[in-house]
Amino acid sequence: MVRYAPDHKEKTHAAIVAATAERIRSGGLEGVGVASIMETCGLTHGGFYAHFKSRDALLAAAVEQMFATATDAIGRFEEKHGDKALERYVDFYLSARHRDDCVGGCPVPVISAEVQRAAPAVKAAFEAGLNKLADRLAKVMGPGAGRKGALALLGEMAGVLNLSRVVGDAKASGELLAGARKAVGV
Repeated sequence: MVRYAPDHKEKTHAAIVAATAERIRSGGLEGVGVASIMETCGLTHGGFYAHFKSRDALLAAAVEQMFATATDAIGRFEEKHGDKALERYVDFYLSARHRDDCVGGCPVPVISAEVQRAAPAVKAAFEAGLNKLADRLAKVMGPGAGRKGALALLGEMAGVLNLSRVVGDAKASGELLAGARKAVGV
């Protein structure tokens, strides 16, 4: 009988969620197949149900992880840049580097269009993640901005970032990003 380390199931679960988050970023929610995710992790399809009740539960867990990573990133900007954290975060968010990195960065522009058609569990994970991200951003924005201000800023930045990703002309894409940085006025 094969014995596993006490944390084996936890590590395996985390690996499945991480692989799913990466697949969502590169291929969208519909790009996630249970069999292919399990194969990517070196596991059998049958082992999936020891970790998740359904594909929707897996997608929800991956969306939660994507937002946790994005929320942690705001904290890292605050630790590194202090009073300039918001300015630096906006500069990063509306940068060519972030535009070109669909596998990393904020999940909002990557999956928001798909989530509206997703299962309730995935929608709930997206909304909870968006709320945590907005609450964290509101802290960096300072007094007076509040949750509504943070949601508005996230919405504007995510929309512009998404548009910049679909514009084929690099110059026009850069102009979108630069114009948004200026309009935000942080």
